[in-house]
Amino acid sequence: MKNRSLKIIYSGLIAGFVSEGILGALFMSPPIQSILYNPNWQSKLFLEVTPTRDLIPSIAGIVILSVAHSWFFSLFQKSIPGATWIKKGLFWGFSIWLMFWVFQEWFIYHTLLKEPILLNLVELTVLLLGSFVEGLIISKFLFEKSNDTK
Repeated sequence: MKNRSLKIIYSGLIAGFVSEGILGALFMSPPIQSILYNPNWQSKLFLEVTPTRDLIPSIAGIVILSVAHSWFFSLFQKSIPGATWIKKGLFWGFSIWLMFWVFQEWFIYHTLLKEPILLNLVELTVLLLGSFVEGLIISKFLFEKSNDTK
């Protein structure tokens, strides 16, 4: 039991660090920056508020949240579609994206900060890649083959 708990924690932390690193690199890249921070396309409120974010606590919180994603994967693994760790990981990453990032993009960035929907879609595309990485890493560490896995 103790080893399983540690495995859940470190798989979540590793998945969180790696996926956040990839997302950070992508979001800080000149092409993405030039799209998301173009004043002709982006909302004034987004441009005013987002530079004031405290990134360290935000990133730390998302990395810690990845431990919860890892724990949920361990609970739901048998019901997640796929017979391999890759298929389960991709499905899990898509689930993380759908339940967390889509909500956040819609509620915070589109509804509150008035970010245009096309820019939300750019962000969601990048976030999907990060979610796939997170799901794959979690699945790689926690996947257990069973006879009843489809």
